[in-house]
Amino acid sequence: MADDAGEGEQYGLLLYYKYASVPDLDELVSFYQSNCSSLGLLGRVRVAPHGVNVTVGGKLSSLEKHIEAVKARTLFEGTDFKLASSHQPLNDRVAKECGFTSLSVRIVDELVTFSSHPLLKSPNISNAGRHLSAVEFHSVLESAGKILEESGNDNEGLVLLDARNLYETRIGKFQSPDVETLDPEIRQYSDLHSWIDDNADRLQGKNILMYCTGGIRCEMASAYIRGKGTGFENVFQLYGGIQRYLDQFPDGGFFRGKNFVFDHRISVGSSDPNILGTCLLCGCCFDDYSARCRCAYCRMLVLVCDNCRVDAGTYVCELCQKHGKGGPLVSAVEDGIPEESLQQIDLKTHPCPRGIGKRPILHQTLNAMLILRVSL
Repeated sequence: MADDAGEGEQYGLLLYYKYASVPDLDELVSFYQSNCSSLGLLGRVRVAPHGVNVTVGGKLSSLEKHIEAVKARTLFEGTDFKLASSHQPLNDRVAKECGFTSLSVRIVDELVTFSSHPLLKSPNISNAGRHLSAVEFHSVLESAGKILEESGNDNEGLVLLDARNLYETRIGKFQSPDVETLDPEIRQYSDLHSWIDDNADRLQGKNILMYCTGGIRCEMASAYIRGKGTGFENVFQLYGGIQRYLDQFPDGGFFRGKNFVFDHRISVGSSDPNILGTCLLCGCCFDDYSARCRCAYCRMLVLVCDNCRVDAGTYVCELCQKHGKGGPLVSAVEDGIPEESLQQIDLKTHPCPRGIGKRPILHQTLNAMLILRVSL
């Protein structure tokens, strides 16, 4: 679904990453600043000693010129460029939050932050799990009782490991009746290594199929798992992530719901109309994050349907409920939330969408709201 981007030209989005040794960080930064600026591209470019991670938007013709310029550099040989036509940002708030109001080119230590503190042994990206194409990944799930020939472990099981955050898996995930799916239910990617450590017994000796949005998070996480040694060798990752899978299987295949994306599209779905997500408050089918509702404690995105959403609302995500509130509310001033928004919601029977009518809010739903100005 494409909109025009000035003078009849279509607007588009380009996403790609590349793990490779960068010989001159400053030179590569200068290239991106010059090239993207001249083409009018906006978005995020992250350059690290071990590669780049890029999400930019602009006219499709400009994005195609950018790809050609990048391909001319030997560093990017074999890069998977994900180019798609798209609507422009829905509003300034979404555009700003997703980084599409300016061009940001920065040098970083890591393309994706795998841990918020130094690890005893950092993952060796060259030890990442073997790539499976979308067709290969689908085939494995289709014949889940059969083990990959390359694994050599005929008696071992198969598990699906989702490397994404909870707010992403809420609205879409792979589901296969014959394969156990492991959802770490993490707030952020830097929590994944701790989950892997704590659940090593669920992974050891298994054939592990990993997936994420576009593939980059599986590179590091799969290398971390394989680095654990004996019993952790058989790790496979979906090449190009969910995005490439949906390109290959537009009806969704084994993927249910929508694919959360870190740009102003917010999510991308298949032709399957079924909704996997549910409203935090009333439990109705809902998967639209465009209102950008967030947990008052940890700031993780939450799903709150149109009828349940209150302009003055403050919400508490399921993880904060499960593990305790974890601390005082995020400062309204620091987070840019109007002070008047932190107030008690009227805990009454309220209308529920999609023809369900009115019903009382259950006790556990009241806990989900917890609109209390507490002093901890």
